[in-house]
Amino acid sequence: MAVKTINIDGMSCGHCIQWLNKALTGVDGVSDAKVSLEAQNAVVDYDESKVTEGAMTAAIEKAGYSVKSFA
Repeated sequence: MAVKTINIDGMSCGHCIQWLNKALTGVDGVSDAKVSLEAQNAVVDYDESKVTEGAMTAAIEKAGYSVKSFA
C-alpha cells in the first residue's frame, strides 16, 4: 500500500468532503481517503499496482474539482 497527498482546488463546504471521499474510494484499489477542507487536500491510501495518479485525478475532476498537485 502507498499513501499520497493530493492538493485539491474548489472545495468550499462539508458536502465537498463527502463527495470527494466517495469519488476517491470509488476508484478500484483505493482503500481510504481522508479529505480535509481546511488543508484543501486528500490523503489517499491505495494499492500502487492498481491505481495511478491519472485515475485519481480523473475521479476528482469527474466530481467537479481540480488537482493542484500530488505530494
